[in-house]
Amino acid sequence: MSRHHGYLEFVGGESLSRSLTSAFTYSRQWGADLTLLNTRLYAVPAPPQVGATFVLQHLLSIPAQVAAFAAATGPWVAHLGPLDDSPLSCDLADGLYPERLGFTSVEPAGTDREIRLDAARTAYRQLGRQIAERYESAVKMSSRQRFGMVDDMWELAAREARAATGDGWGPVVERTSCCFLFALPGCHECGGCPRLARHT
Repeated sequence: MSRHHGYLEFVGGESLSRSLTSAFTYSRQWGADLTLLNTRLYAVPAPPQVGATFVLQHLLSIPAQVAAFAAATGPWVAHLGPLDDSPLSCDLADGLYPERLGFTSVEPAGTDREIRLDAARTAYRQLGRQIAERYESAVKMSSRQRFGMVDDMWELAAREARAATGDGWGPVVERTSCCFLFALPGCHECGGCPRLARHT
């Protein structure tokens, strides 16, 4: 899986430094740590909503990326588990984003990639919605933002997985959720940002 991905390393059969469960427990402090990091990097007080939304994105990207790349490059189905006992894990980079994703096992799946991806999406959404619903944000976060991000992270992961296996990138994912990156100095809205759609 790793050789197909541009920036993540997938590690099978072992647990990395943080289980998904412990990363979720760390999430409120993670957001605070990321806000401090952004404040140092941009030399201005960083808006806390940037850190809070990025942490939720990171938490959701762990199962999304593992599930999508296992299904696309397999043919496999990855075990994601429930939030309180997930076999997934990660190592965080110095920038406080996941750089290595761990999973304990995959099982062989059928030969039709789109059927595998559809099943992976269903399994991911069960876990993703648990994460979004229970996530304790330091700032107010609407249900549209939370659950929109569940679907957005899947679409982004599936787009990368399809591109990695030769389908090309296709259109930009038109997102429901916003990461608020534009609130940092010198930054602007991401491609597919819902703010851009409102301004057109």
